Amino acid sequence: MGIIGGLVAVAIAIWFYRTAIELNDPKPFVWAVNGVIAYYIVVFLWQFLVFKPAIPALHHQSPGFLTLIHLAGTVIGALVAWFVRSRWIASSRRSKES
Repeated sequence: MGIIGGLVAVAIAIWFYRTAIELNDPKPFVWAVNGVIAYYIVVFLWQFLVFKPAIPALHHQSPGFLTLIHLAGTVIGALVAWFVRSRWIASSRRSKES
């Protein structure tokens, strides 16, 4: 599970970096770091607020179900990163129009 989350974090960093380059932003590394931070905040919150508390109640369930709950944090984190990126793109374009 940790490997998948790490690969997603690297992909998000590259995605944000390339977006900043496309927008001619002078600080692409700031974009990359902030994208990964947005992703990991959600993943850690999911881990500690949802997944860890659910383990005792769901330990009799199938391992596949627990895996799905665990991966849901990664998916939600990626969706939040997508939302942050789209907001930053809109903000960047608005500031260039001004």
